[in-house]
Amino acid sequence: MSWPNHAPKHIISDVVYGSVKVPSPIDKIIDTVEFQRLRNLKQTGLVYRVYPNCEHSRFVHSLGTFSLAHNLVDKLRHNQPSLDITSADHCCVSVAALLHDVGHGPFSHLFDGEYAKRSGRSFKHEEMSVKTIHKIMQKGEIRKFFEPILGRGTEYDENVHFITELISMKPFEFQQIVNFSSISEGEREETVAKEWKSLVTGRGPEKSFLYDIVSNSDNGHDVDKMDYLLRDSKASGFAIGFSETSLARLFDHVRVVIDPNTGLRRIGYSLKCTGEIKSIGDSRQELHSKVYQHRAVRFIETLMVDALFEAGPLLKYEGSNGRMYSLGEVTEDIEAYLKTSDFVEQEILNSSSTDPRMIKAKSLLVKIQRREIGSKLGCFEMSPTNATQANGIDNNEMGVSEVEKKVAIKMKEILKEIDDNKGLGGKLTNVNFRVMHSVLGRGLDEKTHPIEKQIFYEGKPKDNDGVPMMGCYVDEDYVLNNCPRMATKWEIFVMGDRSLKEEENADLACYIKQALRLAGESEKFLTPRKRSPPLDEMPDPTCSVAAKRRLFSDAR
Repeated sequence: MSWPNHAPKHIISDVVYGSVKVPSPIDKIIDTVEFQRLRNLKQTGLVYRVYPNCEHSRFVHSLGTFSLAHNLVDKLRHNQPSLDITSADHCCVSVAALLHDVGHGPFSHLFDGEYAKRSGRSFKHEEMSVKTIHKIMQKGEIRKFFEPILGRGTEYDENVHFITELISMKPFEFQQIVNFSSISEGEREETVAKEWKSLVTGRGPEKSFLYDIVSNSDNGHDVDKMDYLLRDSKASGFAIGFSETSLARLFDHVRVVIDPNTGLRRIGYSLKCTGEIKSIGDSRQELHSKVYQHRAVRFIETLMVDALFEAGPLLKYEGSNGRMYSLGEVTEDIEAYLKTSDFVEQEILNSSSTDPRMIKAKSLLVKIQRREIGSKLGCFEMSPTNATQANGIDNNEMGVSEVEKKVAIKMKEILKEIDDNKGLGGKLTNVNFRVMHSVLGRGLDEKTHPIEKQIFYEGKPKDNDGVPMMGCYVDEDYVLNNCPRMATKWEIFVMGDRSLKEEENADLACYIKQALRLAGESEKFLTPRKRSPPLDEMPDPTCSVAAKRRLFSDAR
């Protein structure tokens, strides 16, 4: 059956693209209870507590991602018919895009991130998405509508497996362990074919480019990211480099090309689009810095995790065979898991339980509602390569959470010393503050800019004799001149009670800010400033600006 073969079943208005055209039988999936659940999951978690307009859901993001994936494959089918993209291929990629986030839990990444870690569990929402996709696609009414496109029996099941691979597999990881430049062309082809067969079963290497579209673990330039960058930027009101114009330009210049290293077919763009591609990773870091990991958002997240951890054992959800699962156990059963959503917050607030854990959870949520979330007292940014071992000599890639712990310990030591030197009578040793962190990356590791992994093509697009063009990567000079040495940076910041911002506590706030900087310098996370005075010469925070300048000048 040719797909899509007639006018769209529905045309849905969309704030980003104007409209999303939904062909049949995609609408049958949209109308399932599993997909409708996404209306109750906010796309950006708790960001709406700081950016009120960020109340859009995973539901609308999933529709947008579907639209981009469907249109992208449609362009490839039209521009490069020799790729032999079948209706089943097109449908599978479209369904994968629609359902890629169907396995998210309450408050999205908070649930499979900090809450899972706090609960001693380890899972990813992709795992739950795979389980949910199998559940949806095996429904009798869904099979009936999709079998004419995806085949019957074993063929149908294999295509459903391919759909799950499109969002969960990392088929190009073997490139990291094989040095193709040191082996012959014949060995390369043999190695690639062997590795592909051992990793991927949904489609052969001739359709490898399909794995670049929905969830691209190799460079991150997929339709999922393109949609959420545009959608979240528009909702928050924070402008980024990647725009609707950037998206249109990329789609006008997309082609399937040959990876010069592996010989695999990959999604490529014209070299004229390097600026648009670079803006994807850069925009991701911008949104993480200003929106997703805004300091107030991060503080609210810690309160929510505390609340969920306290109330979790008391919240029960019915799973398979009538068994009840607590909030921390729901990942063990897909039926119980799909009963959770962002409504868990209201479940806690509405609870009549007198259990001390529930009472504590309620008080934490009330703090969020009343915006008793603390205030930023100071911060510094650092490179991951500046993380050092305890002796401060050998560099290593210490986790940012370890950096956070070391800074907190050192700050307490410094504040005690300041308290003793200034004779503050324990004011600084008794003050409450919390050291926190944000990881501001471009989507890959700390050193690699995503554009380094993207394949391009030179000149005008052409498909001579049915053979895709040979691709290329940007040269080292481009990376050197246009990309930062480190693609990721860490931000360490300290949050304290809002009362510390009041005039009578200005001196305490100033000391905490100074202690944060000195702790970073002491642990060699930061380069010491030449003008930083010794602790016993710390200026009086209440003195005039002119006096501070004289004191710092003398300290030099």
